[in-house]
This record gives sequence, structure tokens and C-alpha cells, in this order.
Amino acid sequence: DCGFLSTQTVREPIREPFREPVRDGYERLSFSGQKLPPGFPGPFIFPEGLSSIETLLTNIQGLLKVAIDNTRAQDKQVQTEKSELKMELFRERELRETLERQLTMEQKNRVLIQKRLKKEKKTKRKLQEALQFECKLRDHAEQTLQQTGASDRALCDSLTQEVDNGNQGNGRTDAEAAIQDGRLFLKTTVMY
Repeated sequence: DCGFLSTQTVREPIREPFREPVRDGYERLSFSGQKLPPGFPGPFIFPEGLSSIETLLTNIQGLLKVAIDNTRAQDKQVQTEKSELKMELFRERELRETLERQLTMEQKNRVLIQKRLKKEKKTKRKLQEALQFECKLRDHAEQTLQQTGASDRALCDSLTQEVDNGNQGNGRTDAEAAIQDGRLFLKTTVMY
């Protein structure tokens, strides 16, 4: 028993040079930066390359996580911008509606003011015509008064001259004539 073990341990194993097994062409490719086309069967993973593959997968997972985080951040930013744009659109719509209401009110006011202005112009024209008519009447009345006044003065002057001439012929003085006229006035008032 022991001898058998001892002969085995003493004997040196026969060493043969290690030869890599023959691989297909796609297994010989270096994986540093080359990508396989989609659907292409992956190379057989050998135990000595396992740690670099794990590192590669970890890196890929990290990149995917960063990409997912970036996508989420971009989505969040897009949603924020979208909500801000909606609020801005809402504000602009409210402002536009307010301005349209103001414009409508201004147009109504303008129409009312134009109607008032038209009425006032018409009233002014009528008043102007009435004023011109009154001015013509006044001028005519003044001319009539001036003509009547001139003829009255001429008549008054002629009557005064006749009275003066008549008083001189009778020999009465002005005082006597005034007294005589006063008595006639008194008599006529008493009669009534």
C-alpha cells in the first residue's frame, strides 16, 4: 500500500507542453474594442478570461446605469420644461384673452364716442344756424330801430319846431303851455 503511494510520489509526472485547443476564427478575435455583430454566437469563456469579462460586464452595467440615470434626468427635465411651457402658454392665452376683451371694449367705446361726436356736431350745426338766424334778426331789428329812431327824431324835431312856432304866435310862454297841457292831462284822467 505504502509502497504504491511512495512509488507514485517519487515518480515525476511526464510533462508535455500545454497546447491551446484549436479554436474557431471568431474565438481568436481580441475583444478589446471590437464588437460582434448581433446574433453572432459568443466565444467560449475560459476560466482565465473570467475576471476581465466580469470587469467588462460590471463596466457595462455601470454604463447602463449611468445611461438610465441620464435618461431619467432628461425625462424629468423634459417634463419640467413641458409643464413650464404649458404654464407659459396658459399665461399667454389669458393675456391674449384679456387684451382681446380690452380691445373689444375700446372698440365699443370708440363707436359710442363717434356717435356722440356726430350728435354733438349736428347739434352744434343747428345751434350755429339758429345763432346766425338770431344775428340776422337782431341786425334787422337794429336797422329798423335806427331807421325808426331817425324818423322819430325827425318827426320830434318837426313837432318841436311847430310847437315853438305855434307858441310864438299865441304869445304864450313855455311855462304856460306846460301848465295848460298839465290841466288837460288832469281833466282827462279825472274823466276816466
